[in-house]
Amino acid sequence: MIKEFALDPDAITSSYREFCYFTEKFGVSQGRVIAAFPKKWRKLVCDSALRQHKGKIEFSKIVERLNKFGNDIVFDTGRPSGEGSQTWIDRALVEHARKPFAAIISATAVNHPDVLLKDEVDEESPRFKAARQCAIPRTAQALIGCAEFLIRHSKIIKLVDPHFDPTKPRYQRPLEQICSLLPGSKAIVEIHRSDEVANDELIRRFKQCVSMLPSGVRMQLHIYEKAQMHNRFIITESGGLIYGVGLSDNEDGGGAPDEEVTLMETAVKNTRWNDYSKTSPVAIWP
Repeated sequence: MIKEFALDPDAITSSYREFCYFTEKFGVSQGRVIAAFPKKWRKLVCDSALRQHKGKIEFSKIVERLNKFGNDIVFDTGRPSGEGSQTWIDRALVEHARKPFAAIISATAVNHPDVLLKDEVDEESPRFKAARQCAIPRTAQALIGCAEFLIRHSKIIKLVDPHFDPTKPRYQRPLEQICSLLPGSKAIVEIHRSDEVANDELIRRFKQCVSMLPSGVRMQLHIYEKAQMHNRFIITESGGLIYGVGLSDNEDGGGAPDEEVTLMETAVKNTRWNDYSKTSPVAIWP
């Protein structure tokens, strides 16, 4: 559900109005993020704005707004920065060939099917268009696929579902799908669920699934009074998703065949992140 774009610094700095027009369309809650490509992308934006607006209030306004960007807008996904002697667009094309962006947004016209000229970008452009809510089949792959970008690039992944039970295949398969995205990661997977089962029994059940955790990944179990929990989420430090039915699949049948998944607004994500950061874990593995 989240698209990563390479955005030419020169494409957004001709005016403060243009800067706002483009950047307001990005953020996890919008279904689009800007790649930190190269790693000093923010500096390149400042340099571009300075060249065009040196000594003008326009420059300071762009820099001030840029400095307010959080990690839900500009994402560092570990991409290499490329050859510094090349132009930005040439570096972006090389990186796109190695690991594709959703598209490259350029200040200048380039004859490439995946490059969008800045003046041609709008909400209805097929490559730019993003979905903030999706109806999907309740398979483990589809459920977790919606959150794949966040899971791959987050340090903390909070799974919130009052009935989460890894001994049941319908929960085990989504958890396995998450683990398959984390090899080489040092992430913490936090399970937040209700107390409808005794703590000792829950700890025993969760201990059985520790073997599926990739090396370096830890898991925590957090428990709440049943009355405190209702909605189901996947939340990371950069964004979150709301699941209508929950984090269990329906691959064995007998339940709702479809699911609606919605990207969280930033303010909602921050509230729920805080809500599920107040308790200490009852168990940590390994």
